[in-house]
Amino acid sequence: MYLSQILFPNETISHGFSDILFEKPCADTRELSKGDVFFSENGASYITEAVEKGACAIVLDAETALSPLAIPVFRVENVRKQYALAWARYTGHPEKHLRLIAVTGTNGKTSVSFFLSELLKKAGYQTGLVGTVAYSDGKNCYPSDYTTPTPEKLYPLLQKMKENGVIFAVMEASSHAIAQERLYGLTFEIAIFTNLTRDHMDYHKTWDAYKNAKASLFRNAEHSLLNLDDPSAKDMAWQARGDVYYYAKNPEAEFAIEHPLCTKYDIRYSLRIGNEILPLQIPLVGGFHIENTAAAISAAYLVGLPKETLQSAAPLLKAPTGRLEKLDTDTEYDIYIDYAHTADALEKALTALRPHTERLTVLFGAGGDRDRGKRPEMGKTADTLSDRIILTSDNPRSESPEDIIADVMRGIQSTKVLCIPDRKEAIEYALATATAGEILLLAGKGHETYLIDQNGKHDFSERDIVSHYLQRKGKENVSQHE
Repeated sequence: MYLSQILFPNETISHGFSDILFEKPCADTRELSKGDVFFSENGASYITEAVEKGACAIVLDAETALSPLAIPVFRVENVRKQYALAWARYTGHPEKHLRLIAVTGTNGKTSVSFFLSELLKKAGYQTGLVGTVAYSDGKNCYPSDYTTPTPEKLYPLLQKMKENGVIFAVMEASSHAIAQERLYGLTFEIAIFTNLTRDHMDYHKTWDAYKNAKASLFRNAEHSLLNLDDPSAKDMAWQARGDVYYYAKNPEAEFAIEHPLCTKYDIRYSLRIGNEILPLQIPLVGGFHIENTAAAISAAYLVGLPKETLQSAAPLLKAPTGRLEKLDTDTEYDIYIDYAHTADALEKALTALRPHTERLTVLFGAGGDRDRGKRPEMGKTADTLSDRIILTSDNPRSESPEDIIADVMRGIQSTKVLCIPDRKEAIEYALATATAGEILLLAGKGHETYLIDQNGKHDFSERDIVSHYLQRKGKENVSQHE
């Protein structure tokens, strides 16, 4: 492919331009091969390395100062936008052959995306999925590295979806991805907003910057579906380019949730759409799944699924991996795994479990090198809603687990807390001391099967730890009985 096919003259001011054959666009020198065109997202950084590795051309921001190079340099207004467009053109614009749906918000993105994907598949549509737990090209699933992948991974995935006959591509849109222009150039048939609570202040710095990143998604949506029960929904609506619809318990919503009820085994509610009522009973635990399933069902209705199909498909929905997932164990107590890593998500998970036990234990930590301000808020939430707290590690990264725990402790006033920095040791202690009828919530890791500390990334499966512990315990009990 020629460079002119991804860098059009009216979008660049070129120096030493000639029509150059290149291998692929690249923005990471660690992945760069000879013949690639290097998009420098960090100013003049890494350009020398890119040239040494055989880059055939450089693309960088117009204002970046740079000494003369032996290869062509192209200056653009926004490198990240140009990089996303370059990958769209390089892969032949697969997005134009797909019906794109995006979901954004602090919490609920994974669940809403998963539920919507399942509804579409049950209606007979080949569907792709891009999200925190996994990527699916319509035929195969792959482990995800980012909630919303970078263009060099996103566009080949969309291209594969097109080849596999995918009709709908449902994706989570993280605030990082939006701010970094990974989705630039994409137009969404529907963009969904779940909620907005504190998260990622380490990156966005201010609440307004975080909110505005989310809101900018709706400038590129033909239809916006917003949670009217969340105070930030109106801010999203102000940015919306197309039609705006609301789902909520608020009776003014076009998709109104009525008569919600949560039991230990399911959620029940009616979804009012205009003058029609859809009674729903879905085998999921937790009141937050009422909003999540309502968002997915409402979006499915907007893209054309009949009410009869929705009513028959909804009772078949299951929770995505690691989202208030009950482990299948033969114990007198229940064990749940959840991805909750914000105060709001932790509150939702604990509130869902609180009515079903007299002894609720939560085991959690907080991520290192991330927003420190949310740590005491998580501690306060756990202190308010649980009977026992076990503080431990959750991807401490370069930070000391003890320092992170100290931050969480600032929000805890009671003495019902025990600190065990080693997460495996903490889980085994929680299991060893659990009593009949207790609910144990392992929060923070969810679907993750790794732990990141000062020594790097390691395999770490909470499911395996629980399973191995219970197997050992069972053998010990058998031995004692004999």
